[in-house]
Parts: sequence; C-alpha cells; structure tokens
Amino acid sequence: MVAPARRLSMVRRMLRSHGVRKLLGVVTGGETRADSVDAGLAALPASGCVAVHDAARPLVHAGMLTKGLRACRERGAVTYGYPVTDSLKRVRGKEVLSSVDRNGLLAVQTPQFFSLELLRRAHATARHARRLVTDDCELVERLGIHPVWIRGPRTNLKLTTPDDLSVIQALL
Repeated sequence: MVAPARRLSMVRRMLRSHGVRKLLGVVTGGETRADSVDAGLAALPASGCVAVHDAARPLVHAGMLTKGLRACRERGAVTYGYPVTDSLKRVRGKEVLSSVDRNGLLAVQTPQFFSLELLRRAHATARHARRLVTDDCELVERLGIHPVWIRGPRTNLKLTTPDDLSVIQALL
C-alpha cells in the first residue's frame, strides 16, 4: 500500500484495526500519482501481477480483486469499466460545440491490473518521455499493448465531489 508520508502511521493503525495481515507493507508515495505507483512497484517482487487502485474509489470489493487478478494472469493488462451511456458534448466555456459519439467509449475504473514487468516497463518509458497520464492503462497503451476490460459495477464510484460523497454514503 502506498500513502502520503504524513499519513503513514494513520494508515498502518487503520490496517491493524481492520485486521489486515496479508500486506507487504506501507510505503511513502510521491509528488504525483505516477511517483506513488513507482514507489509501490519498487516494494514488490520481480514478477507476478499487481492491482493499482485509488483510495478515491472506496466501494471496491474482494470479488473484483479476485476476478481482476485472474484475468491479469491470462492477459497481462486488465481494467474495470462500463460502456458510457450518457450523451457527451464537446464544450468551450458555457457553449456546447458538438456531440461526441459514445459508441465504443468506456468509463474506466480502478482497480487496474498488470503484470509487474509490463507496468514497470510502461512507467520507465513514460518517465523517460516525461509523459503525464490519468491512469496506468494509458501508459500500457502507449507501449502498443491493448488492455482488456471487465464490466465493472456502476457502484464502484469515484469520490471527487461532495455529491459523490453523499451517494457513496447512501450506498454504504
């Protein structure tokens, strides 16, 4: 697990209080998301699969981890997501410019799963090119590899706004 330096002791206490025992450790994150993932990767074994998950999605469940890791062992790169169902618009300020075809679009989630070798290579390539991305799948895509996706539950919400918090609290 990766956490900000100022929260390491709190995270360790929280994990102990919930009886979490199957964890290699808690390591200090970095300035950026990529730096934090790199710190986590450095603490892991040379081979195997890893799940990259954001604390901003608190409704993940153990079944998602099991299914994702199983798929990762077969495919090497896997993400959860669901087909976009909302109408999408391209805007400039308050003005709607055009509609975006949602066919073939996916709203991705975490956790995302990768072979450790592949994710380390993707991060090293991005670091060398100084590329910033929004998720680890994009790093892998830039290597020319196409992750597979598994339909994720729409309840695996991302906590970004106060409205999101209200919905997540209601689901809990």
